[in-house]
Amino acid sequence: MSAEDRIRALPCWSGGIEIEPLPGGLSNANYVVTDAAGRHVVRFGQDFPFHHVFREREVMTARAAHAAGFAPAVHYAEPGIMVTEFLGARTFLAEDVRANLGRVAGLLRSFHREMPNHVSGAGFMFWVFHVIRDYARTLDEGGSRKKSELPRYLSLADELERAQKLLPIVFGHNDLLPANILD
Repeated sequence: MSAEDRIRALPCWSGGIEIEPLPGGLSNANYVVTDAAGRHVVRFGQDFPFHHVFREREVMTARAAHAAGFAPAVHYAEPGIMVTEFLGARTFLAEDVRANLGRVAGLLRSFHREMPNHVSGAGFMFWVFHVIRDYARTLDEGGSRKKSELPRYLSLADELERAQKLLPIVFGHNDLLPANILD
């Protein structure tokens, strides 16, 4: 079944729909869908356990981000598909982040402070040093051509982890690319 057929089959539409591709999305395919209720974004995505990406967690986080005032409303979700409100916002480029550092920093401070009040379920944590070790295991088990370099990278990661001062635990975005900031 094509993506457009899957979109048409979703039970969340009011009347007929128009579908147009929405460029962007490194790990998902996006579409803008217009129905009688307005414009929506449909995101197709899958879990990437080796990257620690789980779409069920993404849906919960998107709902929490909306409740906290950081994201569009989630109108519908099922495994591999999320339908959200279309904001019509412009996505940032790297130069937009540089030109708006104060705004971006303030947004991130608010995000770190407010999101814990809205998330639910298990307290997942992005621990970069764990991710590095996990990637190394995946590369080792997969017979990567970089296998001989893994001990050096793991040693460096261990050294950096030991040198890191204690930091507060905050709820993070973990995919903070300029294009993921909407204005």
